[in-house]
Amino acid sequence: MRTIRRALAVALPAVATLSVTVAPAQAAGDSDIWCNSYHANCGTFYCNSNLTDSRIGFTGSSGREGEISDLSGHTYLEAGKAGYGRPVKNNAASLYNGSMRKATAFRNSGFAGACDAVASLTNVYELNKTYNQNASLGFGSRTGSNCYMFD
Repeated sequence: MRTIRRALAVALPAVATLSVTVAPAQAAGDSDIWCNSYHANCGTFYCNSNLTDSRIGFTGSSGREGEISDLSGHTYLEAGKAGYGRPVKNNAASLYNGSMRKATAFRNSGFAGACDAVASLTNVYELNKTYNQNASLGFGSRTGSNCYMFD
């Protein structure tokens, strides 16, 4: 019994340390759950249709800030909701454009491929060409040639 107790005593601190360091990947300084009025650019992806379940907002204060050329490494941030901690890339079903500029979700990284272009301050309850096939997000004049337009 003493051997087992010692093994457990040694193993528990290692597990505790591991649980502290393992966390979902997050956007560095450019993500939030909400779009706020002080963001010039803000697009919020939702894990499910109808703007439901966990979400992540990509924000910027001017120009092309807030754009994400590759959604790899970003995860949904709203704890307690379905999809929390899941990758955003190829897992978004709906989008809110909280900016005064057009937001465009692209199927491929690098702002390429089929896309969904969303007018300012518009809810998209179900993405069309990028439904669960989204890889990048652009703002303003960044648009592809094969975009579905949400007005």
